[in-house]
Amino acid sequence: LLHNTPGRAVAVHPVLGQPGVLFLFRGPAMPGFDHRDVEQHRRLLLAAFAGGRWRTPEFLDHALAADDLYFDAVAAVTLPRWSVGRIGLLGDAAASVSFLGDGSSLAMVGAATLAEELVATPADPVAALRRFEARHRARTDPVQGAADRGSRLLVPATAPGIRARNLGVRALSLVSGLRRALPGQRRSSTRNALNSDATAVAASP
Repeated sequence: LLHNTPGRAVAVHPVLGQPGVLFLFRGPAMPGFDHRDVEQHRRLLLAAFAGGRWRTPEFLDHALAADDLYFDAVAAVTLPRWSVGRIGLLGDAAASVSFLGDGSSLAMVGAATLAEELVATPADPVAALRRFEARHRARTDPVQGAADRGSRLLVPATAPGIRARNLGVRALSLVSGLRRALPGQRRSSTRNALNSDATAVAASP
């Protein structure tokens, strides 16, 4: 269940049989942000969602009172190059890629790719690092692009953006329903995640 206002999102999803709540908001970099300062996190969360509609006040009260509040920035690492001489970066240090995952799997694939290139030219690690980057960017660049687009859909910055996203979801749901209704189409017992009766989107412009 997802509720949006411009630049804000409150999502509810079951976690171990209990409803879990995720707050997301857009904003600039925060100078002085301290990952260990929970009171600072509570102040930032309150400032971002105070006065929110729907069930936001109720969920916000629970979050502010929680003793296991987790607060962090969703950010991507993009660098013009991953190595200088014999020194190279791997994994998220080179290209944190995704809004909701894929970092570990891509890091392991990247490590294997680098090992292959180092074995190919053990006397020339500089060239091996350049080849590794060329090969692995072909994997990370599309995922980073998809993550950026996904974040814009999940947390649209404007009211027109929310409306456009919702119309897109409904259109996909309609197309999915038409495909299932057409003769010869394989029916599935699994409900499409974009079906309007499986996904609720509450939007407040």
